[in-house]
Amino acid sequence: MKNNKVNFSPVGEKVLVEVHPFETQVNGIYRVDHLQQNHKGTVVASNNSTPLYVDDVVVYNPSAGVAVEIDGVEYRLLRVDEVYGIVDSGDK
Repeated sequence: MKNNKVNFSPVGEKVLVEVHPFETQVNGIYRVDHLQQNHKGTVVASNNSTPLYVDDVVVYNPSAGVAVEIDGVEYRLLRVDEVYGIVDSGDK
């Protein structure tokens, strides 16, 4: 099993994502409607059957997944097919 950062193990093709705060300013322009942008989050729990790993930063649809609260922190539980892609940090 992968080294999950929280006490949660997704079942099937799912990952648990810690949601990043919304970017209210992009290229000097203030965004009013955060629902028009894609959401970013960091994978904190995964399993061996997914191509996503813990600490991957992913982009997903704002309406995707299910809200899950664990130890007072809110996360999103996403199916792998709801994730658009992985943000490359350039560290690799």
